[in-house]
Amino acid sequence: MSFIEVMISDLCNLSLGDTISSSLTKTLGEYNSTTNTTIVNLMKNSVFAVGASLLTLFMLLELVAMVNRANGGEAGLGSIKLPAHILIKFAVFSVVFCNIPALLNGIEATAASVGNGMITNANYNFGVGVQETQVIAIANAIDKMGFFNKIFTYIVVFVCWLFVHIVSGIISITVIFRAFELWLMLLLSPIPLATLASQDFRQTAINFLKGFASVCLQGSTIVACFLIYQALMGSFIKSYDATAMDISVFINSFLLQNIIYTAVLAVSVFSSGKIVKQIMGAM
Repeated sequence: MSFIEVMISDLCNLSLGDTISSSLTKTLGEYNSTTNTTIVNLMKNSVFAVGASLLTLFMLLELVAMVNRANGGEAGLGSIKLPAHILIKFAVFSVVFCNIPALLNGIEATAASVGNGMITNANYNFGVGVQETQVIAIANAIDKMGFFNKIFTYIVVFVCWLFVHIVSGIISITVIFRAFELWLMLLLSPIPLATLASQDFRQTAINFLKGFASVCLQGSTIVACFLIYQALMGSFIKSYDATAMDISVFINSFLLQNIIYTAVLAVSVFSSGKIVKQIMGAM
């Protein structure tokens, strides 16, 4: 393919690389099992002990609070209902706390399935689906333009192509940062989740779970942003008919639409985390 054909093809098919895009539709363990295992081991060998200590402290505080609510004294401590309630709560929270990786992995898997479902149902793979023959037809039409018009069009196409690649690079960094954010949340998860045992501080754990689910669903939101962008660009590109449309008119409209849609795509991806957190009430 000539350079102009490569640029037109890239403009028609802005996409994330397979390695990076896979992080949006896979759990952390599926995306990079070695790194995920390292983070889980770090969590279990270092942060887990701190979280377990906090869990014990919160359980003791909850015990004191329950005794006070039962009017205290020997009657409160000696009742059958109070010890049973404490034992049940401690058992439930201990099981949850000891299976934090499985709990968070379940949230990841659910969010990943949403992104996979979007791609499957939309029949896209981060590509608009423009045929090579259409790209060649557009490139040939540009080559048939007058000398100065052709040079000017080449320059404008190059500037747009460069802009799209810069945006693509920034979006890729955003996607990689999302994976880092999830690993950091997984690493430190025992500390906020220890507050589940406390009725007074439980909201901290709930907010953490909402935040973790929001970051997981951010992957599906980024997928949705790309699918919307690709649907818009695909319908515009496929409308080009080399036999019936003036290339100079089409290319100007195409480049303008491409810049606008790409800028909106970038803003949407950058804002995806905030949007999902607002939906989940994790702000």
